[in-house]
This record gives sequence, C-alpha cells and structure tokens, in this order.
Amino acid sequence: MKRLLFHLGFAVFLIATMMGLLSIRRGLVDQAEMEFDVLPLMIFDFTFPVVFGMLFALPFLWRRYKEGRLKGIQWAEFVGIGVPSLFVTLSHWLFYTNFPMNPVTKFFATHSFNGSILFAFIFGFTLIHSIRKREDGE
Repeated sequence: MKRLLFHLGFAVFLIATMMGLLSIRRGLVDQAEMEFDVLPLMIFDFTFPVVFGMLFALPFLWRRYKEGRLKGIQWAEFVGIGVPSLFVTLSHWLFYTNFPMNPVTKFFATHSFNGSILFAFIFGFTLIHSIRKREDGE
C-alpha cells in the first residue's frame, strides 16, 4: 500500500511538472512571436525532454540510494545508449553547423522534431539510470 501511494504521488508530481513546464513553454512561444528571438524557446525545447526523462528515472535513483548502490556510473550503458541519443537529440542544432552528419541524424534533423524529443527523453533517463554500483555479472 505504501508503494502504491508513492507511485500515485509521483504520478501527480509528474503531471503537475508537465503542466507547469508546458505553461512556461507557452510563454516562451508568445515571447518568441513578439520579439523574434527564438533562441530561448529552442534551448527550452532541448532541455525540457531531457529534464522530464531525468524525472522519470528518479524512483530508480531513490531506490538505489536507499539500498546504498550509488557508487559509480555504468559507463557502458551511458556511452552505448546516452551518447548516441544525445547526438540524435542535438541533430536539429548540428544541422546548422559544419558538423558532418550521418544519414540517420540528417533524417531526424530535416524531417521530424518528435524523434529528437524521444531521444532527449531517453538521454535524460539514461543519465540518471546509469548512476549505480557495478554488479559482478556486468
């Protein structure tokens, strides 16, 4: 019962956070339309899914903290999942630089913004989820 209440409370927290951040985004859209300055909106659109992915991983971090398993980083998980997802997440920004892009990243940069949002969420989740003590079998 205690765990159920924790998860319900966490769901309410995530919903409230999502509503608050979306209202902030709405204000940034209005500001960008009035002042023709889209940089704050672009930065927010990059950081919003990363932060939300990190919030989703908080229960795992809390459980590991209570068990005393926060003694390192799983580098294989972070490098194997986190770095490629960060690269796809930054594809919209890299498109406007001279950075050489592979066909997958170029696809995400030119076709859809939703793909980079998903990968930003995955990066944020992996960033927090990879903080744990290395197990013997890994």
